Amino acid sequence: MLYSLYFLTCMVGNTSHCVMRVHHFDEDVATPQQCLSVAQAQMAQWQTTHEGWRVTRFRCGQPPKDDGTRI
Repeated sequence: MLYSLYFLTCMVGNTSHCVMRVHHFDEDVATPQQCLSVAQAQMAQWQTTHEGWRVTRFRCGQPPKDDGTRI
């Protein structure tokens, strides 16, 4: 199973407005450890191009089973 990075982002000015994001890795990320080892760099890169948003939570694995507000 290949892992993806799922992270919850919220607007800085309105912390009740949050959006679930997903990053599918280009390289084969086949274990949770591999996913976690590259997750921080991926989220930092995303955040530099999305001013006004902050990453609040993240996880590696399968898609979450709820509406995107819980990880």
